[in-house]
Amino acid sequence: MYNLLGIYQRTILVARHGGKLSIGKNVGISGSTIYAMKEICIGDNTFIGANCKIVDSDFHALDVGMNFSIDPRYIKMRPVSIGKNCFIGMNSIILKGTVIGDNSIVGAGSVVSGNFPGNVVIAGNPARIIKYR
Repeated sequence: MYNLLGIYQRTILVARHGGKLSIGKNVGISGSTIYAMKEICIGDNTFIGANCKIVDSDFHALDVGMNFSIDPRYIKMRPVSIGKNCFIGMNSIILKGTVIGDNSIVGAGSVVSGNFPGNVVIAGNPARIIKYR
């Protein structure tokens, strides 16, 4: 399989500091980064377009006085869940705490944060529901 959308890197999968990464069956990922410090779950038959980023943390502390500490004790983390039969459009960013229901589509270049039901199309920055399927 190949992708002609200008992949910038090889796919990077990381589970660190006790993080869990669960990827279902028949999942396609094109040159994207998925970085779990808590938990990221991706359902069966989901496809992740070129150059996407999926993260479940802020990577560093944001509180005043913490000087952007990278100590995991001070980093905000929330699980990410992407349902079955989803499509994540190229160059999208899925942020901590996001839930995307089954059969949903994320438009290219979207910045996604929050809970979204199944069978929707979401897009934009910030992403919002633009269509029910």
